[in-house]
Amino acid sequence: MRPLLPRSLFGRVVLTLVLTFGSFTVISFATMVNYALRPVVQRSTADLGALMELSARTLVQLPEDLRDDYRDKLLSEYQLWLRTERDPPRQLETYFFPYLIRLSQALSHRLDRYVQIDSNRIDGERWFWISLNTPQGKVWAGFPRGRISTRPWEGLFVISTCALCLLLVTAAVIANRVTLPLTRLSQAAEEVAKGRSPEPLPEGGPWELADLARQFNAISQQVHELLADRTVLLAGISHDLRTPLTRLRLALEMLPDDMDVELKQRMERDIDEMNTQISQAVEMGRSLGAGERQSTDLVALIGEVVGNRPRIVWLPIGRCMQNVNALALRRILGNLIENALRYSQTAVEVRIDCKHQAPAIFVLDRGSGIPKAEREAVFRPFYRLEHSRNRTTGGSGLGLAVASQLAVSNDLEIRLDSRDGGGTVATVRLAPQPAVEPK
Repeated sequence: MRPLLPRSLFGRVVLTLVLTFGSFTVISFATMVNYALRPVVQRSTADLGALMELSARTLVQLPEDLRDDYRDKLLSEYQLWLRTERDPPRQLETYFFPYLIRLSQALSHRLDRYVQIDSNRIDGERWFWISLNTPQGKVWAGFPRGRISTRPWEGLFVISTCALCLLLVTAAVIANRVTLPLTRLSQAAEEVAKGRSPEPLPEGGPWELADLARQFNAISQQVHELLADRTVLLAGISHDLRTPLTRLRLALEMLPDDMDVELKQRMERDIDEMNTQISQAVEMGRSLGAGERQSTDLVALIGEVVGNRPRIVWLPIGRCMQNVNALALRRILGNLIENALRYSQTAVEVRIDCKHQAPAIFVLDRGSGIPKAEREAVFRPFYRLEHSRNRTTGGSGLGLAVASQLAVSNDLEIRLDSRDGGGTVATVRLAPQPAVEPK
């Protein structure tokens, strides 16, 4: 099982700092407690315990007329209140306070018996009481919470808050220095994936990031040059192939009339098929980048693509104004509809959903469907589910590839899903955008 780690770089930096500095803080705190605070607390509790025991024994040895003055002096100068069995503290309860544990241990060690420390509230202030046995009876020695000036919970809260703020600020600074160049790199890589040529990345900063930016700029330039070379190469091949094809077509036209008509028609179909495949290959090689977006009525655009084609069910309703690259969307829908008509013998439905922020266009057929494992592969150039070389059943394998490249370049999404009852649903979803009001 993989460990649960934050997915963002910022989260991982924070987690690393928390674990590192948190461990260091715990070790430092334990060291300070063991070697500094603990000896001080032990000495302080031992002194307080000795003072309480000595004061109680002194009280019972004084004459009755001097006891009240002695108690008042202890209370005013040492914040120590002595009470006898005639006036014991009332409403005692157990109260947890770390200092009391050490004081109880010190007194237990001094008196050779377990000493319990209880607590109550007097005039809104908390007091702690210890029962001491004397030759003349039990004496209660008490001291207020204010006598112990330590405030551990408040101190822990301040330290934790400051540590958390420092961790967040440090993590933000470190993550920003690392993630900002990576974010620019990610955005530039996305532009390259869409067939665009982004501006060169800054090659400054730490040498690792500068070297990464330098290599990416070089790769981006190479990709741009390869795409340009591909276009030139395909255009040259198209020109070189179409010249002999034209000569073949002219030769067919000049053949005698008594030639086998079926053979002549088959040769003409072969020439037309070669011309179509060359055209689609050249179309793949053209710049399929993002085009200009304009306010377009998607309903009207779909109507133009559908035209008067048979076996298409399209019921236009209302208007749907959106900012899109109309030319690219026409080519995408045309390829999807042609693909659906080729593989389906029944009617092909075209629908639109314009009620959401990201409108969607659906092309639904009743063909044999596309296996789930093949739905990504069919967008690759020259990949066909039907592996025969028959164009009427297998096509050229370029239609969906062209549609996919156009979609990526223009921030559109194409999905192929199974249709209830059999067939395929091809969905073209536009990027989320506010609706454009018709003028």
